[in-house]
Amino acid sequence: MNSDSENECLIEEESSDEEFSSSESESEDDCLGIKVCLGDSGDPLEYFNLFFDEEMFLFIVSETNRYAESFFEDAELTPASRALKWKNTDIGEMKRFLSLLLLQGVVQKPVEKWFWSKRPILSTPFFGKIMSEMRYGLLMKFLHFENNDVFDKESKAKEN
Repeated sequence: MNSDSENECLIEEESSDEEFSSSESESEDDCLGIKVCLGDSGDPLEYFNLFFDEEMFLFIVSETNRYAESFFEDAELTPASRALKWKNTDIGEMKRFLSLLLLQGVVQKPVEKWFWSKRPILSTPFFGKIMSEMRYGLLMKFLHFENNDVFDKESKAKEN
């Protein structure tokens, strides 16, 4: 017995063209498409978590920390460099960082540093409560999604 909510979760592709129809019967496992049932809340966080699960955050944190480490191996920094304040990040901090990054698309300002401004006309105190401007800048500098040591530059799509 299928409830209405179960039926809403199914994505079916129908085609009247014979060239796209399969002569073999397809099992439910062979169907393509989203196979996740979301609640009725319509909570955007549910959708976000489909793509950014704990495993994805662990990967981003790992690659960001790896990239920062490789940066310090090769860089000659002055004693006053902001980068010297770097410390490895973790999943909780990366979630906070990405939430601020996404929120900047909702609360728009022409200059990024204005998100941390304390001037009453520009103030958005939420940003400073979540993370300092310096820490945000360091995470932005080292944010990484790929291990450069194993990245194959030749596999990059060629321009037309």
